[in-house]
Amino acid sequence: MKHEIMMGLPQLFFVLVAAAMLNAVTVNQQIYRNEEFGTTLPIPDSAHLCPEPENEHIHGPVMLLGTAEAKGCGDLEHSRSILIFASYNVADDTKKLPDFLKWQCGGPCLPPPSDLRITGLPSAAARVNRSEGWIDIIVVTQAGKPDPDFDPSVPLINYDLRLHTKPEHLKEDLRVFRTVLETVRLSPAQ
Repeated sequence: MKHEIMMGLPQLFFVLVAAAMLNAVTVNQQIYRNEEFGTTLPIPDSAHLCPEPENEHIHGPVMLLGTAEAKGCGDLEHSRSILIFASYNVADDTKKLPDFLKWQCGGPCLPPPSDLRITGLPSAAARVNRSEGWIDIIVVTQAGKPDPDFDPSVPLINYDLRLHTKPEHLKEDLRVFRTVLETVRLSPAQ
């Protein structure tokens, strides 16, 4: 009996060490939260969360991709990035999801990569080819209790989730973007 207990201790030790290591990784993961728009996002390890600008209304996180340095946060047009921008759904041009996507494209919406959506919410997606070879992959959704003073049939908040990248980085950056789409939680106060 004593021998059986001793044989179990190394396995138990291994399990405890593995659990502690897993917990350390989980504890150290950076979590972005925006109470106003109900956005919660575990920041992917391969992304750098930009600092929130002072004295500005914060609409969502901005993350740099690749080996970009923090100074890239000030030049998002020329930096590989993922951003989430939330705003109140108060304009007739953007109150319905298809119109909101068209607005976000700012020109022709091209077909997006397959299966881009936000879990549990109606979503629409598009690709936009920008100047200087940049590509935007856009996913939009809406959430929140409708505002009866505006339109009681549409959700209160519009969310624009966007990957900004170059063709040579599209595949690797799209993996990170899919992780963001799978892990983001959008639950504004009802």
